Amino acid sequence: MPASALTDALRDLWGPGLVFIALCGWLVRRALRAARNESILEEQRLRDALGPQLNPPSPSNSASTSPSSSSSPSASPSPSTSTPSSTSPPPLRVPPLLFRADVRGALQEHLDLVARLQEERQSAAGANRIEVVWVRSNPTHVAWAEARPGNREVICVAQVDGGTVVARWQFG
Repeated sequence: MPASALTDALRDLWGPGLVFIALCGWLVRRALRAARNESILEEQRLRDALGPQLNPPSPSNSASTSPSSSSSPSASPSPSTSTPSSTSPPPLRVPPLLFRADVRGALQEHLDLVARLQEERQSAAGANRIEVVWVRSNPTHVAWAEARPGNREVICVAQVDGGTVVARWQFG
């Protein structure tokens, strides 16, 4: 009697058990695929950020791209294969108030704007000296970190349109 009860229980669980195992396998496969895609995207972002001077083309990459370029003679070269001197931006002129700040990735007009905002804040009555730690920007926004008195760090963001601040936020 107990053996037949055990076989009945196994028979009843066989179908749902297989479905559960198949579902787990499918989910693991999807998670691995998503992790691989994310890894590829991170590698591309890093390669774009470092630029071509720090990432010379490897022989395997040039071999894999040569058949596609021979099949299409009118294909223009990609921006990553152009010479660094032709695509490098002019050197930034860092304002004196931002001389300690990390300004990689900032536009010159945004550096001038942040320096002007810092001057205005320091000229206000009773304002303490605030050090700018870093500045980053894109065409429409500029973000910077300020080290304020009392070991307080604040991230500031400003939306810029035509050299004027349209909106401004502070976090911290």
